[in-house]
Amino acid sequence: MRVRPATVEEVPELAALLARAFADDAIMVWTAPEPDREVRVAAFFREFDTHAAGHGWLWTTDGREGVALWAPPGSEAVFEQITFELGDGVRELLGTAIDRYDSFWGWAEGLRPSEPHWYLDHVAVERGARGSGVGSALVSHGLERAREDGVVAFLCTSRPDNVAFYERRGFAVEMAGDAPDGGPHVWFMRWDP
Repeated sequence: MRVRPATVEEVPELAALLARAFADDAIMVWTAPEPDREVRVAAFFREFDTHAAGHGWLWTTDGREGVALWAPPGSEAVFEQITFELGDGVRELLGTAIDRYDSFWGWAEGLRPSEPHWYLDHVAVERGARGSGVGSALVSHGLERAREDGVVAFLCTSRPDNVAFYERRGFAVEMAGDAPDGGPHVWFMRWDP
């Protein structure tokens, strides 16, 4: 299965995929209020991943059955800027939850390794393609880059079932805990080359 860079033009379709996959994710439930959470999540990913695709960090497969954002070492400052400087439209869509969004991501970003690392911000696979190797290919793609660079890989997840998926790919839980102010339980995972 070929993993390739996603184009900016593909972002709306991939953002819709991400919204379907993440609308019930504990992090998104915490930071994107109802009603219309899926609409809010899609708008968020359209903006966020347009920047990511522009930097060459967004990956997909030829059939666009999945998508992953792998931020390379040295991109931390730009990644943080994208995370916290959302456009007014997205900030408005997040509404009163914007403070939870800022608090959660400030906490999570503060737990990333200080050493050079590849960061898997998000990965999603269309429901009908799950179990077909798409997710594994997208994760392995980033891990190959980390191995080539001789650096660690890092991610966080709020889905307990994802922990075993990532462990099978060589990640280990480095820390787990509840986000501040009653936020979701999150696992921070690290992969060493």
